[in-house]
Amino acid sequence: MISKTSLTILAVSIVLCISCTSEKNDTVFSVEGKLNSIDTENVILYQAKGLNANQFDVVDTLAVDADSTFSSTYSLEPHYYRLRIHDSLQVPFIADSGQHITMNFPAEGEYDVSGSPDTELFEEYEAFRMEILRETVYPIRGQLEDLVEEDNPEDAARIEKLGNRVLKAEESYRDTLIHAVKKMGTSIAIYPTMVRWNGDKHMDYYEELAADFSERHQELEVAELVSEKVRILKQVSLGGKVSEIVAPDTSGVERSLYDNLGKYTLIDFFGSWCGPCRSESDHLAKMYNRYNSSGFEIFGFGIEYEKDRWLQAINKDNRTWTNVSTVDGYSNEIAQEYSITAIPKNFLVDENGIIIAKDIHGQELEEKLEELFSE
Repeated sequence: MISKTSLTILAVSIVLCISCTSEKNDTVFSVEGKLNSIDTENVILYQAKGLNANQFDVVDTLAVDADSTFSSTYSLEPHYYRLRIHDSLQVPFIADSGQHITMNFPAEGEYDVSGSPDTELFEEYEAFRMEILRETVYPIRGQLEDLVEEDNPEDAARIEKLGNRVLKAEESYRDTLIHAVKKMGTSIAIYPTMVRWNGDKHMDYYEELAADFSERHQELEVAELVSEKVRILKQVSLGGKVSEIVAPDTSGVERSLYDNLGKYTLIDFFGSWCGPCRSESDHLAKMYNRYNSSGFEIFGFGIEYEKDRWLQAINKDNRTWTNVSTVDGYSNEIAQEYSITAIPKNFLVDENGIIIAKDIHGQELEEKLEELFSE
């Protein structure tokens, strides 16, 4: 015989189970918009993936109605998304649980997003970032690229000087961005900013942020990615041990970093398309020729997209040391494990692969090597 109390407990249990199931299946966010003058039959929703949020998977194709509107609801994790309207117009946005996100397109190439405070934080970050670039980096970078393209041997000293100025400006730019990140708190909007985090100067802050972020966004993919990013940043900070690199050299032969470590080795991430990288070539060659017999090695990894251009640059710039590349840009495990999101980037390591200096260029590199080998 079932008592009244038992029936009451059973009824409550059923309600709780239904409630749990309903909550689990509730849509996390919705998206709607009106295209106005844009003529297209559908728009495509992408979700970012990976540590640098620069790769995307297709999630859905939304049909555009006769009145130029589209809408859909999703039971997807809170994440960083992108809505592709057409090839030249893509709308980035952050979707968190329960948000109703509305997009409008007032004019060709323009859009506004409402209903997502996280997206507002990300847009503020991007506006701040672009302002710094326009004011401090782009003018110097433009001068350097023009000189490199002119390919005048008489400009070699000026190219090297401009290259060093670009590197300093870019380093300052990345350091300044932490102020914008701090304003975001534990919003999911921090995820796409990880590509520019500097662990050497702000490691304590990023470790604390990752812990707070994981606590707030438990079991979400973005929480795992933030924690993994911080782990890698710590590994490639001063005092960390670098990961092995095995990749094909210019002849297609697999070469190992660990097998080519000297007393001191500069791991140089380089690109044939990168002006500041090319501007360093003469100086690196001078250091290599001076100290190679004493145990100095350079191990170059090409962040490349075209093998022919990579080979041409190596020959033209007299990069006679070991050079390897997977010729797939930044989308490889090596670039991810070294947190390479922009170049030039380098690590000076000892014979055990321990990082003793990084992002060291020009005169600073020369002085460091002189100090090390004089010992």
